Amino acid sequence: MCNLCKELDPALSNRENARRLGVNESTVRRHKRKHDQFLVQNDIPENLVTSRGMSVRDPETGSWEKVTWKPNAKAVHDALQFDDLSPLLDNWSPSRYNDKGNPIGDVLNIADLQIGKAMEWGGGTKETLARATASVQAFAAQVERDKPQQVIIADNGDPIENCWNTSSQRATNDMDVPEQIRTFRRFMLETIKLLSPLVPELTYVAVPSNHGQARVGFQQDSSTVDADFGLEVSYQIEDAIGLSPFLSDRVQFARPQPLYTTAVADIANTRIAFNHGHLSRGQKDHANWWRGQDHGRLPGWDADILVVAHYHNMKLEQSGNGRWIISCASCDPGSSWFTAKTGEAALPGMTAFKVHDGQWKDLRLV
Repeated sequence: MCNLCKELDPALSNRENARRLGVNESTVRRHKRKHDQFLVQNDIPENLVTSRGMSVRDPETGSWEKVTWKPNAKAVHDALQFDDLSPLLDNWSPSRYNDKGNPIGDVLNIADLQIGKAMEWGGGTKETLARATASVQAFAAQVERDKPQQVIIADNGDPIENCWNTSSQRATNDMDVPEQIRTFRRFMLETIKLLSPLVPELTYVAVPSNHGQARVGFQQDSSTVDADFGLEVSYQIEDAIGLSPFLSDRVQFARPQPLYTTAVADIANTRIAFNHGHLSRGQKDHANWWRGQDHGRLPGWDADILVVAHYHNMKLEQSGNGRWIISCASCDPGSSWFTAKTGEAALPGMTAFKVHDGQWKDLRLV
């Protein structure tokens, strides 16, 4: 049996197998026919085949061992390694460091990129990355001019499109899930490499989200909120950066406590709470949700500013006595169905703002 026949998943359609293996659908049909002939020739009823395996040769003894493995699971396993990040750091060093900063903080919110989302009026992943790169570069230029003491880059959630949030995603994505993960984490690492030399202190914040959630089926979470690809990417980047002599002491990481969804970071004498925002009943309900967190003294209850995403548009709202809610824009391709239905479309980009002594200033779309 050829290698492609061994990797065919009988639970998937010909089209799905073709996309997973990177071949034409006709190739899958041809190999399936060949495989069916193999079963007939060896008098093996198809309905009795419960799994397909392959022989693996031990390089030391030369002996062969029969193993059964899952190509899909291996693809995700490969995507969750950070070895591919090492070459991006091995031969890299900044041309200079800025170790002096003004007593302000600047925050860049990289929200709802949904890498892999495609077939929209705003294009697909290629166009998303172009917009995101332009936003990061514009933010970096302002950081270089203003020289803040601290910078936060926040993954506000939904970093990838995934394929289990809605039933249409598998047909409209332009990347499979492992490639979405690899693309997003490399983008974030390059963002760190660009910004870290410009400021004395850089903090990477990550929060769980609906598109980032690891799932076993449509709307079926595989585990707790901690089983999240966005959180996992932040751990991978932290592992990779820990091996870099240029970045290990300059980049800090903030994530929610286990089983919680809100991350908290202190910057320029200001406490900021980050939450994806999907737990509210709508964008107009964030204030009520935060009041409940405050009453329960849950993470972020005592923050000066709450930063949320999920709704792909920038919004500023006052809450209580001098406290603020900032909703974040997105660089994603948009949602054509929503615009066609409502006529509404948000300007793409990243939301950024400065903070000092508990208050924001210079709220902007970059």
